[in-house]
Amino acid sequence: MLLGAMAGLGLLCVVVGLMPRPARAALPVEPDPARTRKDGAEASATVQDVTRRAARRVGQDLQSKSALIEDARMVGRSLETHAVHKMVGLVLGAAVLALFAVFANTLFGLGLPLLIVVAVALLGGLGGWFLPDSILKTEAEKERVLFRQVTESWLELVAQLVTAGSDTFGALAVAAAYSEQPGFVVISDALRVSAASGEAPWTGLRRLADERRLRFLDPFCSALELAGTTGAGSRQAILAQVDAARSKAMLEADAAAASSGEKMGAPLALIGGAFMILMGFPPLAGILDTSTLSGL
Repeated sequence: MLLGAMAGLGLLCVVVGLMPRPARAALPVEPDPARTRKDGAEASATVQDVTRRAARRVGQDLQSKSALIEDARMVGRSLETHAVHKMVGLVLGAAVLALFAVFANTLFGLGLPLLIVVAVALLGGLGGWFLPDSILKTEAEKERVLFRQVTESWLELVAQLVTAGSDTFGALAVAAAYSEQPGFVVISDALRVSAASGEAPWTGLRRLADERRLRFLDPFCSALELAGTTGAGSRQAILAQVDAARSKAMLEADAAAASSGEKMGAPLALIGGAFMILMGFPPLAGILDTSTLSGL
């Protein structure tokens, strides 16, 4: 536990070293200001270099977690940045709970032993270490939902271009270039990279789906590959996938509306019960009055 506490203090020193500091006013008598500034700059550069190495080391350890890598790519965050967030969460979690325990001892006189304070600090550091992972997962799921809506809009544009007589595979890149929305830009970049590499468009889309865990793109990629390799009608394949996406979106909207209606059933029942009690309480109170009971 003491080693853990020492490690937490060390990480706190690293984080404090990264924080920008205001420039101090020069003293009236300074032996060598240029040398002092040079030494301060070298010390700051050393601390930043150590922090970058630590973040790079933690990022290399995170390379084994494929789900974490996919979530980081989904939100456009590097593993080194996420490693810095985890280290900051570790230090802040341990420091906040340790200070809370110390304040509780001081203000309320609980008399918590040092071992309990260290254990609380370690638990706070552990929670702060895993909290960025949970936040990253939540943000990635939100981005996937948004990206799915963007993909459906992109497929609608592709279907319109194909219906108008445009080239089936060329319509993919043309539709992706219609908007500067981040989702459209990501799809356009994937198609551009696959075209520059001499690959089929479904290869770039499948690579994008694997990198960001976009499983809803798999049926569309499979349909494109089947149409491109077997000579089947690519136009019919694209239109079929667009119709499937429309049907699925309508079903999900209906399910969400039904779920909202079911959730409103319990509050309405409670409101109705409260109204009945409110309306029936005065007559019941009159019946059960003391004078009425004594008369009976």
